[in-house]
Amino acid sequence: MKNKQMKNSRISKLGKGKVKGVGFFEGILLKITGRIDGARNLPRECGDGHWLSPHLDREVRSYDEFSSRMWGQLQIEEEDEYARLGVLMDSLVHTKSQLESAEADLAAALSCEAGVDASRKHGESKLTDAQVAARRASERAKRLAPLRRQVTELQSKLVAEVDEFSALRNKIVEDNNSTRMICARVKDHLLQRMCVYWNSAMIKHSENARMPAVPSIEVTSRAEAVYMEPHKALMQRAELLSQSLSKEEKEAA
Repeated sequence: MKNKQMKNSRISKLGKGKVKGVGFFEGILLKITGRIDGARNLPRECGDGHWLSPHLDREVRSYDEFSSRMWGQLQIEEEDEYARLGVLMDSLVHTKSQLESAEADLAAALSCEAGVDASRKHGESKLTDAQVAARRASERAKRLAPLRRQVTELQSKLVAEVDEFSALRNKIVEDNNSTRMICARVKDHLLQRMCVYWNSAMIKHSENARMPAVPSIEVTSRAEAVYMEPHKALMQRAELLSQSLSKEEKEAA
């Protein structure tokens, strides 16, 4: 229930998410702020060729705060899924190994049981050859039954684990993508705010002829990198396992 509410919150932010809404009054405030800063010769050129002001820096940091909140929320939502994915991959590899061993044991047993055993046991002298053969076949089936059952159980377990693994991996990937899309939307919104402010600042700025037409400020989601780092090895392993399973499925088809 908690995870569903968090996911709904992310979906809601995809449509509504913003650092601050840029409406009519917000636009007026940005223009006023830009003109005031322009009169103070803000933004100012830094040594690296970028032009910055306290307002622009605050805008970037507000995006960092939003991004950190979104990825932090996703971490809380997905922590059980990541833990389960790791356990599931270990179990899946182990189950595959067990299945291969069980299939080898069954194949060896079938090889030993090859041929029709028509030998008679004590008390079977009056039985027909067909009856004796039926008894030997039944005995052979009983001997092989535990091995066949083990193979069947491991096959069922493997199928269930593969299905759960695929569903869980896809969920994590899609949740990451949706959060990335939300942050990208907010970033675009932020860049529009900067442009409104920048345009107004240029009107009063004494060095407006030297200023770039649009602000050249790098806005990156540092929170995403922080979020992905501890999960990188796990997701790379999951990707390789997924590719291996897909290859095996194609070869078996």
